[in-house]
This record gives sequence, C-alpha cells and structure tokens, in this order.
Amino acid sequence: METKAKAEKKHPQQYGIAEWYGHRFINIPNAKRTEFLDINSKNVPCPFIGQVPALGPKSGKRNCNKRGGVCSLRNFQPPLETGDDITFGPITATCPNRFLESGTIVEHIGRELLGSDRPHFAKEIPFLRRPKSPMAAQSAAEAEAETAEEDAAEAVTDPGQEDVGRIDLVFVHPENREEWCAVEMQAVYFSGGAMSKDHEGIRIYNGNGVPMPGAARRPDFRSSGPKRLMPQLMIKVPTLRRWGKKMAVVIDKPFLDAMDRMQEVDHISNCDIVWIVVSFDEGQEVGKAVLKIEQTLYTTLEDAVKGLTAGQPTTLPEFETKLSKSLREALPASVPQPNFGMPETAASVPMGLPEE
Repeated sequence: METKAKAEKKHPQQYGIAEWYGHRFINIPNAKRTEFLDINSKNVPCPFIGQVPALGPKSGKRNCNKRGGVCSLRNFQPPLETGDDITFGPITATCPNRFLESGTIVEHIGRELLGSDRPHFAKEIPFLRRPKSPMAAQSAAEAEAETAEEDAAEAVTDPGQEDVGRIDLVFVHPENREEWCAVEMQAVYFSGGAMSKDHEGIRIYNGNGVPMPGAARRPDFRSSGPKRLMPQLMIKVPTLRRWGKKMAVVIDKPFLDAMDRMQEVDHISNCDIVWIVVSFDEGQEVGKAVLKIEQTLYTTLEDAVKGLTAGQPTTLPEFETKLSKSLREALPASVPQPNFGMPETAASVPMGLPEE
C-alpha cells in the first residue's frame, strides 16, 4: 500500500524563471539574483539581440525589451520525499528574442528553405491593403495608432501585438531576390501569478540551490497557439501558397509537445509550413542553455490548424447525445407581453381606439 501511495504522488505545476537576462537561473548567485530585482530591464543588454543585432529593434537598441528580463520559464518540481532535491522541467521561451542565439535559426532557415545560410532579411513588410470601406479603414488606422502608442509607452516588443497586415520577418536569398520565405517566431505567454510574486522569495533566500516560485503559473500554450499563432497562419499562408512561397515557424519543443500530432508531408515542395523546432541544451556549456535545432517538420496549413487546435471533432451521434442531455426550454410556457411601462388598464386598451 505504501508503494502504491508513493507512486500516486504527482509533482505540482509550478513554473518559475529558467533564464534571466540571458543567465541560467540555476547558476545565478543569490547576490546577483537580488541585484537583478532592482535594475531597469531597459538598461541591460540582451545577449541574444547582441549576437544578431540586425534582427533586433529598428531603433538599433540592443537592450532587453522584455519587462522584468525573464527570457524563459520552466517547471520547478519540489521534492516528493525528505532529502530529495528540486528537479526541473524543460526550458520554454517566453521572449522571441531568445530564438536569436548565435544566429542558429537564421542559418538553418536559410539552408532549409533558400539554399543559403547567409540570407538577407526585411522586416514588417505590408501584406494587406487598406479596406475599401471608409469605416473599416478608419478602424484599422486607429488600431494601428493605438498599438504604436502602447509600444512606445512600454518600450517593449510584444509578439501578441503584431499587425496581421504585415509580414513581420522575411528572409531572402542573397543572390536571388525572388527566392524568399516568411518567418514567424512564436514564444509562449504564461497564465497565473505575475513574475513579481517571486521577488520576495528571491530576496530572502539564503540556501545553496534555488528558491521555489512564489505563485502558481503555467505556460499558456492555448493562448499562444490557437488564439495567436493560428490566425497569423490562416491569414498569411493561403496567399503565400498562391505565390509559391513558404512560411517558416520557429517554436520550441515544449510548444510542439502541447500541440496535437500533425500529419507531415514527405518533401518541402509539398508543404505550406516549415516548423523549426528548437530545444535548449544545458549540458553543452557550464552555466548556459544552448539553443539547438531539435527537428524540422513539413506540414500543410490544414494539418497545422488541426495541430494547433489540439482536438478532433466528435461524431454526430456523440454530439447529439450530449445535446439532448443539455436541452432546456428557451421561453416559459406562457410568454408575458410587454406593456412598456404603461399602467395595466391603459396597456389593455388597443392603441387609437377610445375607451368605452
């Protein structure tokens, strides 16, 4: 019985900082962690932008543009038994700049899709024309202006604010401008307690390991996938497909694992989307997590949508059985007639006829 009870214990999901300002949280000394709490992220150089500065902000700034400086998250699993150590889940990126490390994805996408590992690039290329309806055009212009004001005020690049009217990043063959591909880099949002809730625990921690997260949170793959990435693909890929161009999508392994299994095609010529899946190797260099290409997948748009939706439609009989169990009357048996606030006697008199 004791063995069974022990086997049934499960690790709670407590996600905390995996990498902070480019440093692996596990290896940051306590004093340095406390120092990170009190600095302005806008004043800290981003090591990943610094390695591929051309793909950084148009302003040319190479400092961190993620409030709080958290590059990635991971699951902290507390000891199940006395004497056990904390264990950790895989790293998942929360900032798209994390994918820029060493230009690895630039070279890989260039080789895979263009036949050159030194592609040229362009950013934020207009994709949708202005609506012809004056009201729709005004609404689109106001939305763009509002987004620009928010970005300027926050001084951050929020991947969730990307305008679907633009292709955010394009790689082009250096010797043939007709050979190009669109690129999406999708980090994950998180749901739950703000990262600031971990700060007090970091300040008072004096052990030799790492403090546990101060709040319950988790990567929100549903918001990041079906709600954000999928609309981008559904709007852009059909046109790219008509043009004979491909979309490269960069995600990490935990993001892929949260998707349903996608049907792959056998050759790049038959696909719409090339998925570049990365992981972070913590055994290659001491104190660092090194980005590496985990796998490359070729899929159609339709199978990508199925994978992001992460669910198969139920059968008609199954749906109708559930429907019948949930049915209720929408209206009561006798529907009262409105009297529009008039006294009952007045409401009962037909309009335009004298009272008798």
